[in-house]
Amino acid sequence: MKYAASWITALGWITALAIGASSVVSAQVPTTNEPKQPSTIQPSVVVEGQQPLYVAPNTLDRIGRIWAPVMINGKGPFRLVLDTSGNSSAIIPSVAERLGLAAEESNKAKLVGVTGSAVVSRVTVDRMTVGDVEIGGGKLPVLPDVFGGAEGVLAPQAFADKRIFIDFRNDLIRISRSDGHAAEPGSTRVRVASNRQHLLMFDIRVGGVKTKAILSTGGERSIGNSALREALLKRAREGKEEDIVGVTLDVEKGRSIAVPPVIIGDLALRNLHITFADPAIFNQWKLTREPALIIGMDVIGSLDTLVVDYKMQELQLRPRR
Repeated sequence: MKYAASWITALGWITALAIGASSVVSAQVPTTNEPKQPSTIQPSVVVEGQQPLYVAPNTLDRIGRIWAPVMINGKGPFRLVLDTSGNSSAIIPSVAERLGLAAEESNKAKLVGVTGSAVVSRVTVDRMTVGDVEIGGGKLPVLPDVFGGAEGVLAPQAFADKRIFIDFRNDLIRISRSDGHAAEPGSTRVRVASNRQHLLMFDIRVGGVKTKAILSTGGERSIGNSALREALLKRAREGKEEDIVGVTLDVEKGRSIAVPPVIIGDLALRNLHITFADPAIFNQWKLTREPALIIGMDVIGSLDTLVVDYKMQELQLRPRR
């Protein structure tokens, strides 16, 4: 049987990485209370609730991810992790059960995660919405519950004319139609470009090394490929070994190393550690020969605000003072 190929990075790399001596990174969303219904402001949707959207504060030993309440077939809302690098939304089995959707043997796909691949079942949904923003329907892979409290992943495949505003300080995410909104004072604007696989990529410098970057709000850790590590080898120390666990439950060995300043536009990020490895997703993206870096929530969560404007094809990054 032939399967349609797809990749899902958000969950594709739910990582189990030691930050402290023995701590394991996890992004837990409280499950004792259901999230409030999102409040809406036309033509935007402002998502706010008692539970933080930035699911775990960025502290010395916890790294969070961003989730949004999504209605599926008129039911929910379900807590889906927003992943700016994913190409397909997905749900966990309990969500499929609540929706009354049974996976069919003929409705499967080959999933390429960050660390490996697997054949997964899919279900067909009619529509998905965040507030008044229509996302559309389609075939959603059903993945193991590896999301640390979230109920799936929301990929931006239907966001071509959308603008995502994320305020980490106030736990707010706003999804609206892009209107060329000016950047906030103190923000760095970074142009992004789509490649053949519809990834929004941009150029950065890591210690003077020109590097291709992919913004991934679905990943906890920033991961560099071997080409970047080799370019930095003279400056990098050996670091410590860590495991990268993907959505397919395959484990990839990586090594966390302190790196020189990361320069994004006119923004300089210092005192960062990057986990270096060659997981399957770099090969899927054809990013094995040139220095490349997946920027995860360990870096993104240190910002004050992040704007992803798909229509304008730019990022707006405002650091914390």
